[in-house]
Amino acid sequence: MLSIMKNITKYIHKVVLIVAVILSTHSCVDYLEEDVSGILSIENLQGQGDVTAALAPIYREMQQAYTHPHWGGVPTWGGDDRTTWWAGNKSPLRVFDRFDYGSGENSDILWLDRGWNSYWEIIYRANSLIEGLKTSTATDEVVKTADGEARFLRALAYFHLVRTNGNMPVILDGYTPTGDETRATVLENYQHIEQDLRIAEDNLPGPSAVVNVGRVSSGAAKALLADFYLTWAGWPVNDASKTQLAAAKAKEVIDMNYYELLPISELWKLENQNSRESVFSIQFSEQEDMRNGWPAGTNFHEARGWSDMYPELQFFNDFPEGPRKDFTFYTEIPQRGVRQGQIFVREPATVPWQESQRMHPMYRKFSISENTTVGNRTSGYRAFEVIRYAEVLLIYAEAQARIGENATSIEALNQVRRRAAGLPFNTPDPSVDVSTATVDEIIDEKGWELAGEYKRWYDLIRSEKLEEIAAKRDPAENVDLVRQPTKDQYITPIPFQAISTSRLLQNPEGFRIQ
Repeated sequence: MLSIMKNITKYIHKVVLIVAVILSTHSCVDYLEEDVSGILSIENLQGQGDVTAALAPIYREMQQAYTHPHWGGVPTWGGDDRTTWWAGNKSPLRVFDRFDYGSGENSDILWLDRGWNSYWEIIYRANSLIEGLKTSTATDEVVKTADGEARFLRALAYFHLVRTNGNMPVILDGYTPTGDETRATVLENYQHIEQDLRIAEDNLPGPSAVVNVGRVSSGAAKALLADFYLTWAGWPVNDASKTQLAAAKAKEVIDMNYYELLPISELWKLENQNSRESVFSIQFSEQEDMRNGWPAGTNFHEARGWSDMYPELQFFNDFPEGPRKDFTFYTEIPQRGVRQGQIFVREPATVPWQESQRMHPMYRKFSISENTTVGNRTSGYRAFEVIRYAEVLLIYAEAQARIGENATSIEALNQVRRRAAGLPFNTPDPSVDVSTATVDEIIDEKGWELAGEYKRWYDLIRSEKLEEIAAKRDPAENVDLVRQPTKDQYITPIPFQAISTSRLLQNPEGFRIQ
């Protein structure tokens, strides 16, 4: 899909839905295989098999958005947990790393439209399914659950778009797009996202009742609502009344007594994917060769990766020492080559990060479960956690810190701190426990806990801390800033193709809060 309006009619609710299986792609060389395994009419969903088949391409498209670090999140390179190579084909990432945008410029760069296209594809497919479910002859329970899943995925896609590109057109089920749509306000977008998630949490099964790995649960809907309300309470709408709702939703997830933290030494292992720390994860498959591109994206070239993403020096230096830091970053960089199409380990096997090609530490968390046997670049098959339970605990701690700390919210924070120190998360320990914490301290903790996971940028924006953090950038960084960021850099330009084929107004002209 080239823009939100081009060929839009193929996504309205009367279309035939193609169930596609989309395989993995590499960062610098794209290959795409599509297996059209079935075609069904969205108006003739007769049973659970039909409904599941109709859901599959929505999940597949969400997988595409998360397959590589940059596909669904190019603008997040403005966060201090991400920088990139100062050369090669990384110029699209450097645009955001350097804050080289703000008046509509650089809207035509490579990769910017990947997330945009995927999220709109998800919205249109979800619209079609939600509409088709209204006449489905499947059981009420099947229809109810599928409607909840479609609404969750649509809300997640809209949430990505609105907090990245600003206010979006409202295109929901039952509406036939004309191509003349204009942008609603951020507040109007928030209202329909909230409605979708409220319905989803009511319609979806609890986490223990979800039969298929990777499917959405009511716990995921509540967790996303908590994150969403915390965003609503911050920039740009700044409705402080939503902070209480964020705390309440996060507490509902905690009170399910289902989720728990894994030991930090176990968290990133392949065998521990989809654990009870995972609230919602994107699935990959070795059997179907659906590869997770994060190992390649976060490994340096000398380690047989693409050098797409690694931490800024100041972020790494500020990161507290301890087991969590050890499992988050490599400070000894793997040295690998290729012989007869297979990766091998060079001698020496590692070099200190200061002597590496990129002169930075390298993310380790995404490579602990990597696979170096299936090609000449490292890859993997581990699920990617979109929402982890640690995030829920920190959302609760932050929200309560804003409206009034209590013993439960401090305990939520301390559970994350204990696990970070390699200690049992449920056992109080005076060496790491705190009795109080400021909002800024909790946002810092969240940045360290979720480093590199598409979270830091959005936290800096909603809390209006981007300028403060960017001012601390280490002068040794090889990607020079074009400017110190202002509010003009809080919103990403809409991809040029979408602007040129629709009535949408480019940012900042088209940005409207309420």
